[in-house]
Amino acid sequence: MFRQSRITLVHLSLVLFAAAIVVRAAQVQIWQSKQWAARASLQHFAVTRLPAPRGGIFDVSGAPLAASREMVRLSVSPRELRDRRSAGRDLARLGVPAAYVSRAVDRRRAWVDLPGTYSPSSASDVASMRGVYTRPTVERVYTPREATRRIVGWVDDTGSARGGLELALDSLLRGRDGHAVVARDSRGRRFDSPADSDVAPEAGDAVALTINQELQEISVRALSDAIANTGAKGGDIVILDPDDGEVRAMASQRVGVQTFGNPAVSDPFEPGSTIKPLFASALLERGLARPTDTVNTENGSYTIEGRTIRDTHPAARLSLADVIRLSSNIGSVKFVSRLTPRQEFETLRDFGFGMPTGVPYPGEAAGTLHPPAEWSRQSRASLAIGYEFSVTALQLATAYGAIANGGDLLQPALIKEIRSRDGTVIYHHDRRVVRRLMSPDVAATVRRMMVGVVEGGTGKEAQLARFAIAGKSGTARSGANRHGYTTGAYTASFVALFPADRPQYVVLVKLDDPKDIYGGAAAAPVSKIVLQAALASRDAALDRGALTASESLAALPETAQTAAGDVARSDSDRDA
Repeated sequence: MFRQSRITLVHLSLVLFAAAIVVRAAQVQIWQSKQWAARASLQHFAVTRLPAPRGGIFDVSGAPLAASREMVRLSVSPRELRDRRSAGRDLARLGVPAAYVSRAVDRRRAWVDLPGTYSPSSASDVASMRGVYTRPTVERVYTPREATRRIVGWVDDTGSARGGLELALDSLLRGRDGHAVVARDSRGRRFDSPADSDVAPEAGDAVALTINQELQEISVRALSDAIANTGAKGGDIVILDPDDGEVRAMASQRVGVQTFGNPAVSDPFEPGSTIKPLFASALLERGLARPTDTVNTENGSYTIEGRTIRDTHPAARLSLADVIRLSSNIGSVKFVSRLTPRQEFETLRDFGFGMPTGVPYPGEAAGTLHPPAEWSRQSRASLAIGYEFSVTALQLATAYGAIANGGDLLQPALIKEIRSRDGTVIYHHDRRVVRRLMSPDVAATVRRMMVGVVEGGTGKEAQLARFAIAGKSGTARSGANRHGYTTGAYTASFVALFPADRPQYVVLVKLDDPKDIYGGAAAAPVSKIVLQAALASRDAALDRGALTASESLAALPETAQTAAGDVARSDSDRDA
């Protein structure tokens, strides 16, 4: 009986063991089949990432600013080398550092990754050797002309975008990586895998900018020279095509300060007297003033709401045209008082201040513009002369674009066109009107008043011999804080419309804290230098035919000029 029980127990154990084997086999072959097949595949096959080339970046004329080129990285298995001496010579000839060449031919080492990247053609002889393995990579190459680098941005060694348009447009530029499957034998040697197992990388889209590389270089060079000559702490230059809103150049520099964005779109400032032509257009458009209308300018000193405002060029009475020409603070305050607080606020808001322009650039600032409910008793006067609100250089250039093109505020653009890898156009910039600000007649009248600024006012340093320039200077205190403004700190600026009758450029120059604080003295000459260089250049996005037909100064209607005397190189922008 006892013996029979032991036999039964043994049989039962065998049955349970067999059942366990069947269950485990079913688990492995049915439920875990994919997992084990993947493990087996890893022992026989290796997957190599094939990085996608980033899409190219071009300027408006098609000149390449950033491109991707296919490169390879090299690794060596010293124990697989058949001729170590020959391998060492070829590696040294390729430019591999001597220390790594020694490691690569040392049989005591199992694997050596060589530094640097190499073009497939130059590395072809080395790559064909047994024991040398290649890994594809993509290297980003930029134009040797450094002027566009801040706008374009850069990618790091891993191919990740780190700034500028490279970062803003990364989803378009980066493409889609592929992969290649390589078979391996028991010794680790690699062989080509079946072709249908590879996935080719897809290149990113190509982007054409509105930037003109020649104009960008002119602007960067002019800004650098201006900062050196005036002792400024930094500055910005923006050149805009007023007909379509396309940005042709955007240069920025800060002395001793590392900036990763572009201050022309990220650093707001108080515009000072450059705001006066914009208010003049609002008055003319609403029928609240004419260029010949005059106001009492109090012989250069005027107290309002407990605050005294002074003019650099004292006069008893000035017309609206002369208020612009001589940059009279008192005249501007009195003319702008014809607007209601709401109209004054709406004028600034409608010109695009207090909100981002929408350009696809990281870190764009909106500036500041407070509603009337938050104004103090002195705010109306401050706003009339360019204080208590802030703008970026791009915003101010865009606002002047409306005066230049006949009244349309346009959305500024940095992207001209986007093409897919097969050449299909998937985006093309078209002129986009944000709002209509003034009639063409009003815009032409304001431009004529601005010609007076250059020909007989505060912007004489911007004069060109052959063409009439419409311009406006600005000099504003800077470094605002709760106690007031930093003593002796000013922003000098100048906006030029070239040529005055049919502007092709809006050129804005801003200098931070130059030794000569006045916009007419510090910034206006920089505008002249930029325009002279653009005229001398063969590829500066100018319509030469239109320039030939452009009116000379003598052909333009005369601006009313009632103030006597020669105007010195100064503005009346400083607020006492």
